[in-house]
Amino acid sequence: MPRHQPSAYLSHTARREGWLALPPCRWVALLIFTLAARHLANPFIATVYVLYMAGMGTCMGSVMTSTLRTLADNQQTEGNAILNILQQFAGAVGTSLSAVVVAQSQTYLAGIQAYTTAVGTQNAFIMLTVFATVIWFSYFKVVK
Repeated sequence: MPRHQPSAYLSHTARREGWLALPPCRWVALLIFTLAARHLANPFIATVYVLYMAGMGTCMGSVMTSTLRTLADNQQTEGNAILNILQQFAGAVGTSLSAVVVAQSQTYLAGIQAYTTAVGTQNAFIMLTVFATVIWFSYFKVVK
């Protein structure tokens, strides 16, 4: 199949490798953080984070390779740059939104700062889980 027919290639790849949209280890780690954020010990947090980043590593490499494969050879450099910019922008937006959620919890909840920070962190994980779910379902809706 020629490189410049992205819709057929992406459609076939998504059906065959659809789990790459949100790998199971990322999903499980995000759910653990969401459900038990206030009750985790530091070693367990580190373990769950490693699980999450393993999922991130398997996801991003596959997505970038799959996306760049749809471009013509002379467009791949620009495509790589755009993907890296989008990845950094999404990371910055996610970090900023999470910081806002934690800061709002610290400001408006009564209690000691450690408790309000823990509640804010759990609320941020809930927000990120909702975003991840919407992205996951959007992926399968767009790529039929």
